[in-house]
Amino acid sequence: MKKILAISATFLLFFAASCNVKVNTTLAKTYPPIDYREEIRVIDLNKPIPDNAEQLGEVKIGDTGFTAKCHYDLVIETAKMEARKAGGNTIKITEHKLPSAMGSTCHRISVLILKVNTKQLNTKQRKRPVRI
Repeated sequence: MKKILAISATFLLFFAASCNVKVNTTLAKTYPPIDYREEIRVIDLNKPIPDNAEQLGEVKIGDTGFTAKCHYDLVIETAKMEARKAGGNTIKITEHKLPSAMGSTCHRISVLILKVNTKQLNTKQRKRPVRI
């Protein structure tokens, strides 16, 4: 009876863990982690990386085959969490694969973790000429 209970518990833990997204993070450099309350900026796929950005690493978020919770907002929040851990304050989406009937039912993304001097970024934005 104890063996059956142990096997059942092991299977349940494996199944519960496999429902999460697969996260693969590669870091070249890190800084102290950022507080969870601080904003992490998201740069869309078609937008350029700011000149003053320092690349800290890359995160790939995908499907385990049994992933149930993998909508777009969740994978973005997962990428932001990885950026916070590495000390980055910005993520740049480099790849976004949409869910499909013949493939994965999950959003799969690749992002760069960046550290951007936001004071310089805000100054540059203010210096732009105003069009009337």
